[in-house]
Amino acid sequence: MAEKQTPGIAYIVSLCGIMSGLALALMFCLGMIPGFEYVSPAVAGVLIWVIRERLGVRYGLVSYAAVGLLTMLFTANYEASMMFVFLLGWYPIVRQYLVKIKVFALRWAAKLGIYAAAAVSCYFVLIYLFGMSQLLEDMGEFGKYGQWVLLGFGAVAFVLYDIFLGLFYPFYEKVLKPKISKRMK
Repeated sequence: MAEKQTPGIAYIVSLCGIMSGLALALMFCLGMIPGFEYVSPAVAGVLIWVIRERLGVRYGLVSYAAVGLLTMLFTANYEASMMFVFLLGWYPIVRQYLVKIKVFALRWAAKLGIYAAAAVSCYFVLIYLFGMSQLLEDMGEFGKYGQWVLLGFGAVAFVLYDIFLGLFYPFYEKVLKPKISKRMK
């Protein structure tokens, strides 16, 4: 029985550098493509997930922290950067633990609870720390219930993102992982 080889430092540095660089490049594209500001944090989170899948949680979290910090420092769209930092960057890393909850309703309650806490804290920081009070003012006609409607739409998008992550894993295992393994030898 062959022992599992641990990857060398060159493999670790190259995989983390390539995936983190690609995630950061996606986050830089925020201002150039309309509507991409909501897709790029999600895709960047999937790239960080690949690091976690190949190298472990520790390298995934370190890469998430590096991309999150650089995103906050160098991108112009704070809302998308905060979405990555508060939820979409780390959620694919910890999703593996939530999937282990056996009771379906409890599992989804935990996932939606995480989403709600992250979304509310994200917008709290944006409004009160960064002074982006125009986020509330832009809701104008929605009135005082607009923020709850947006939180609900965000929950629907989060559920779709979670379903995508669940469907992405078999694709990764059957298609991407063999290609990555072949190229990285």
